[in-house]
Amino acid sequence: MRSNKRSPSLKLLLIFACLVAGSCKQVVQSLSDIAKLHAAIVKEYGEKDVFVNLHNGTSLAITFINSPLNAKDTEERAKRAQQTALFVRQHFPSINQIHGIWVAFVRQETRFIVIHYATSLDVFAFDKDAQPLRPPREHPASDNSDTGSRPYANYSPTLKQTEVKVRSLQLEGDLNYGLLVIPHYTVPGDVTGVKSSVLPRSVVFDFASYSEKSLFPGEPRITFLTDGKVVFDTAAQFSTSKGSDEKFFESLALEIPYAKFRRMIAGKNLILRIGDREYQFTDEQLQALQALNEYASE
Repeated sequence: MRSNKRSPSLKLLLIFACLVAGSCKQVVQSLSDIAKLHAAIVKEYGEKDVFVNLHNGTSLAITFINSPLNAKDTEERAKRAQQTALFVRQHFPSINQIHGIWVAFVRQETRFIVIHYATSLDVFAFDKDAQPLRPPREHPASDNSDTGSRPYANYSPTLKQTEVKVRSLQLEGDLNYGLLVIPHYTVPGDVTGVKSSVLPRSVVFDFASYSEKSLFPGEPRITFLTDGKVVFDTAAQFSTSKGSDEKFFESLALEIPYAKFRRMIAGKNLILRIGDREYQFTDEQLQALQALNEYASE
């Protein structure tokens, strides 16, 4: 006997998704912003096979599928990736909630109607200001210097808030092969010249790793130890992709409560453990983290 019940409509499924997410307005707005960004990118570059996705509300991925640039060299794709990151910076309304922008070029084939074969040619990573998380490949490797690691503040008149960040701290290797982290937080108002009267809720650590093999599979434990004592411990999953150079790119936006962060930087020695790997912050790197407090009220 046929049931009179209808299959759930797209509208009902969306309502259910909103209830699960806890904020229907936020979900609908996010979907709308992504759709508008996708349409703008398609119009800007004249390529229809573009995939735009928002991961965990913090990582924005733009994938060009079977782009004419696939027939060009990496340098040409790098130029498009930089242009795209700048375009996203200018056209995505929620850019200040984004921790990273990833632009990928993929070659995809369809065989036997339904089977898809995809090969990633290049993946380029940027922060939300469209600054590369690593230099173009033709640039010489970094000497692992901490020059420029002092924090700086950037005020947004639109959002009426200031983002305080350290450009990058290289924990291992160099910018072409290794692990770096970009710590940052936001506070209300313009604090570019004075301390904020409000403490930040948390400090976000943006990790980016380039390696010959995946270094952080699964959900590794992430532990910070100050002077040998554990001050922060959690487990998290890294986003992972593989480029045409066979290197793995792994990234993670880790949010640390500000009170925990204050304890982390209160000692003389700071160690980070991710899974079975350990990273020692240099004295200069620890001082850079401590200097983030210069913009926050004590």
